[in-house]
Amino acid sequence: MSSFARMVCLAIVAGLTAFLIYAFATGEVVADQIHVWQVVWGLYVWADAYSGFALFALLIYAYERRLGLTILLFLVTCATGNMVNAAWLLWRGPDLFRRIRRAHSEFA
Repeated sequence: MSSFARMVCLAIVAGLTAFLIYAFATGEVVADQIHVWQVVWGLYVWADAYSGFALFALLIYAYERRLGLTILLFLVTCATGNMVNAAWLLWRGPDLFRRIRRAHSEFA
């Protein structure tokens, strides 16, 4: 995993964490969610986000092979967002990218 990719992941973790703290400090969790669920684009964004969370959980499970960890990370991701996925990539990304490159070079 390149240093650029690691910096992007780190920026996403930091940015989303800061934004989550700001949202909890200034927003109204239930009222704001109810508003989002009342408009079609809000529903689409929720469907898209949670589909992405599930797909990323499949990637995590394919790498980790530990269902308990995968479920825990999926649930935390559902509650807090993609910062968990970006943090997982910071942790496991270098090895995952090495494996992908090695597999790709075997087929080239």
